[in-house]
Amino acid sequence: MNLHIVPDNVFINKVCENLRECGVAANNRLVIRTSGRKLKYVRQDLPFAPLYSAAFDRMTGDTAEYEKVFVHFFSPLLYRWVATRSFQELNWMVWGADLYNLPSVRAPLYEDLTLKRYVRGTFSMNDFLYRAKVAVLHERFRDRAYAKVDNVLTWMTREYEFAIANLPALKAGHQFFFYENDMHYEALDEMMNSTPAPADRERPLYILGNSSSAELNHLDAIAAMNAAGAEADLLLPVSYGNAKYARFLKKNLPVYKGGELRFIDRYMGFKDYLQFLYNADGLVMNNIRPQGYGNIFMMMYLGKRIFLNEKNLSIPDLDKAGLLWQPVARTRGDDRLNWSQNKAAVSRLLSHDLLLQRYRELFG
Repeated sequence: MNLHIVPDNVFINKVCENLRECGVAANNRLVIRTSGRKLKYVRQDLPFAPLYSAAFDRMTGDTAEYEKVFVHFFSPLLYRWVATRSFQELNWMVWGADLYNLPSVRAPLYEDLTLKRYVRGTFSMNDFLYRAKVAVLHERFRDRAYAKVDNVLTWMTREYEFAIANLPALKAGHQFFFYENDMHYEALDEMMNSTPAPADRERPLYILGNSSSAELNHLDAIAAMNAAGAEADLLLPVSYGNAKYARFLKKNLPVYKGGELRFIDRYMGFKDYLQFLYNADGLVMNNIRPQGYGNIFMMMYLGKRIFLNEKNLSIPDLDKAGLLWQPVARTRGDDRLNWSQNKAAVSRLLSHDLLLQRYRELFG
């Protein structure tokens, strides 16, 4: 039997569905750590309780009795919980924020304009209180917790190497895993076959970022596109993420010279969001830390143009997989890439059948 410690997050719904589809659900117990009185995002019938509570301890039982324990999103709030328990095998399922945004890791997340005009001038009481809580209650357990990890699970070799380089107590191995969207990539074919192709436009239509996250460096992306002489209309989704940053963007985004720019405030369900992606000609993601790969891979599968920050830590993994991309500074220019070949590359790397086989190997 395996134990999974998971957050209340939409990705867990697909994890449960895949466990059932590949026939290993009975061998896996999932317990949600949350202080909420009810679940907000997980639609499954799973037990949930605050992490440091008698109820949570009853739900998990003795962690040493499980063949494998998987921690999905290894928040610093888990340091004390992990350090004070025993495991036969402990696995860390990396989510990104549980690595790059750690108080102890000094990762370069921001470009110059975003750093100077937003990050350094912004104070968050919630962030301050969170860091204080970690420092007082959990930080002293950090090294003991990471030393117990046997495997780091991520699709990116570079992400694993970053974890090893920045967390000295971590001596774990690397295993491949990827969190699937509500719809696996091959299912996008049905949408493409049943939906009219986007109309021809005077200028291409690009989506800039996937959320109101400062790590996407929107200000710097606009500056880079202006400097490149880009000619494209832009859509900026801000309905998900940091509301304070969204308000900042609307007031402080540099004037964009290459076409029309619109903020997208409305919440979209998954199918509506897929249609939103399909109607665009490309995606611009200016983040340095890996982020938003569900969006990036869907757009790659759909044959759309992909523009990334050249400093993105995951670039070596994309190149190794044969996935095409261009720098944000190349949003204007002669586009001779055959973007349609990304579909086959995404399928080779992240096909649903391949992922189900990993589920059987990891969780069977």
